[in-house]
Amino acid sequence: AERGLKFNRFFLTASSCSPSRCSIISGRYPHNNGAAELHTPLPESMIAFPALLQQAGYYTFQAGKTHMGPHAMASFSIAHGNQEGGPGGEERWVKSLQERPKDKPFFAWFASFDAHRAWQADPGAYQHKAEEVIVAPYLADTEATRQDLVAYYNEIGRLDRYVGAVVAELEAQGVLDNTLIILMADNGKPFPRAKTRVYDSGMQSPFIVHWPAGISEIGKTNFSLLSAVDIATSLLEIAGVKAPDSYQGRSFTKLFTESEQPFRRFVFAEHNW
Repeated sequence: AERGLKFNRFFLTASSCSPSRCSIISGRYPHNNGAAELHTPLPESMIAFPALLQQAGYYTFQAGKTHMGPHAMASFSIAHGNQEGGPGGEERWVKSLQERPKDKPFFAWFASFDAHRAWQADPGAYQHKAEEVIVAPYLADTEATRQDLVAYYNEIGRLDRYVGAVVAELEAQGVLDNTLIILMADNGKPFPRAKTRVYDSGMQSPFIVHWPAGISEIGKTNFSLLSAVDIATSLLEIAGVKAPDSYQGRSFTKLFTESEQPFRRFVFAEHNW
């Protein structure tokens, strides 16, 4: 965030994982893409944006959690899934970057199981303490809650470690400055009143964009309303690819250079299943 642009009013279109992911990859709201319910695969009639990038000459690859169905996975040049991914799904991320063809632009979709129940410890990493956690006012502030949050924090710590490894690898390859990185969650945290619910605690996600070559508002916090349905359209525009008319999002790339511009008045999210 210190070297990029942080968006503090970014919202998902669904607060559980597969509907949210299918919405992101199809550029359409869940009720309009045939995959609104949890565990429903993206239909073959939907146009997944990595396939459009692939047609434009990009090497597209995926590693980690999938849960979008075979059609979505077919939009990647190679989809590793959680093969060699470890408990959090992240252990193949750096290796995938090292294996990419160096003569092509690339798009990577790295998804983790962290932070996701059931929890697993991250040996050798910092172990949080019960007195350090912040208990939301809608949760009971008990020792059991605090220990649950400790385990949640520890999995976020593992995710953070692997994100750092990805950044270090991009830097080592000399492509960090011209690689756009989005760091986000695709569903609410797995606690009451969050995941699977339409409260802000379920639908609002962190959203950080790091791209030194393309962002002039470095280190700023942006308060524009953004939706997950905007991601596909924005990334296609950056790649010089026209988004299909069926896509329902808007490109937010103008905010990279003038963050005070008006963008959205409303965002829409939905509750299914």
